Amino acid sequence: MKPYYEADGITIYHGEACAMLAQLPEASVDVLLTDPPYSSGGMFRSDRSRDPVAKYSSPSWSTGEAAKGYGNFGGDSRDQRVFGLWVAAWSWGALLATRPGGHCFVFSDWRQLPTATDAVQMGGWAWRGIVTWSKGAAGGIPIKGKFRSNAEFVVWATNGAHDQPTAEVPSSVVEVSSVRDREHVTQKPVELLQHLLRVVPGERLTVLDPFMGSGSTLVAARNLGHRCIGIEVEERYCEIAAKRLAQGVLDLGGAA
Repeated sequence: MKPYYEADGITIYHGEACAMLAQLPEASVDVLLTDPPYSSGGMFRSDRSRDPVAKYSSPSWSTGEAAKGYGNFGGDSRDQRVFGLWVAAWSWGALLATRPGGHCFVFSDWRQLPTATDAVQMGGWAWRGIVTWSKGAAGGIPIKGKFRSNAEFVVWATNGAHDQPTAEVPSSVVEVSSVRDREHVTQKPVELLQHLLRVVPGERLTVLDPFMGSGSTLVAARNLGHRCIGIEVEERYCEIAAKRLAQGVLDLGGAA
């Protein structure tokens, strides 16, 4: 595989996740940390088929100045059954690339959480629990008559037996505000990603993100002194991530 970008232990590949995962050496990765397309956004097929910018942001944000220049992304309109099979397929590919005892963190929303937990286990991972990302009391999209959707979730698993524990005991509920100045509509805060990585023992780990978006996982890994492999099917985001990493400064911002 020819890297799109490679420097200081960070490597970006432009390509489809399953195809690229099949080319990684076995047991070469310590951590899978990724935020795949949720294929969520509503109860019906017509809801799921909307553009991600429209689905995952408030009406004022998605139609206003803040949304201009944000690209949509593919693969976000699968039905429930196909979504589960797809997650099982790529998570199995990631498992083969991960060493025994390595960790897995996969983001999900509440609609897809049951399917995501099943699919990760179908991919061969041992499910260890759920981490809740709270966006704070003011986070999420307020809709009258409903609870505020101000939380997302992380499926935590390991490749077989659990590693020796770290000295830290991170909380399974993490309150971090959403990122305001985004490069990607589904951005995750770098601070949140670094929190997840702290449960994994070892130094200079190799972190894998097969749906890297604009590169926050890569930035989080770099900030903690780890190596990272990012895979992204949309070349636009490969370019954004490469430019972000080339800045070579400590980055506490966020992106997908």
